[in-house]
Amino acid sequence: MSRTKTSVPTVHGRRVPKNWKPVGGRAVAASALIGLVLVTDVAETVADVNGAAALDNVLLWVNAGALVVAAVAFIMWLWRARANAELLVGPHGQRLTREWVIGAWFCPVVNLWFPYQVVVDVWRASAPKLGDHHDGLVVWWWMTFLGSLVFTRFISLAGLVDVAPLVAACVLDLASGVLALLVVRRISDWQALAA
Repeated sequence: MSRTKTSVPTVHGRRVPKNWKPVGGRAVAASALIGLVLVTDVAETVADVNGAAALDNVLLWVNAGALVVAAVAFIMWLWRARANAELLVGPHGQRLTREWVIGAWFCPVVNLWFPYQVVVDVWRASAPKLGDHHDGLVVWWWMTFLGSLVFTRFISLAGLVDVAPLVAACVLDLASGVLALLVVRRISDWQALAA
C-alpha cells in the first residue's frame, strides 16, 4: 500500500493555516476608492484655483464622502491583511493587537504612529523573505500622509487661498494616495501567493 503525500499550501516557504483568507477583493475596493479620492481631490483643487466656488463646494462634499468610504475600505483591507499576517508569523510577530487596526486611527496622540506600526508589521510579516524589511515605501507613505494632514490643517487655520499652498496640499495628497495604493498592492500581491 502506497501513501501519497498531500500538498500543504505555503507562503514564502511558511505553512498557511486553513483559515487564511485572500485580501484581493478588499484590495481592489480600497484601491478603487483611494483612486476616486485622488480624482476628486484634483478636481476640487482645480475648481478652487479657478475660482469656481459653487463647483468647489460640491466637490468638497463629494471628496469628503469618498474619503470616508475609502478609509472604511482601507481599514477593512488592513484588518484582513493583519489577520493573515498573524497567521504567517504568529500573534507575537505583530507589535499591536488586531483591535488597533481600527482603534489606531481614532485614538488621539497614538494615531500619529500606531497606524504606521500596524501597516509596517503587516508589511514585514507578508514580505517574501521573513526579516527582509525594506519598508521604505511604508515610511514614505506615512510621512506624506501625516504631512498632508498637517499642511491641509495649517492652510485651513491660516485661511490661505493662494494657489501655491492649495496646489502643494493637493500634491501631498496625491503622493500619499499613490504610495497608499502601492502599499496595498505590494502587501496584497505577497499575500495572494497563499491563495
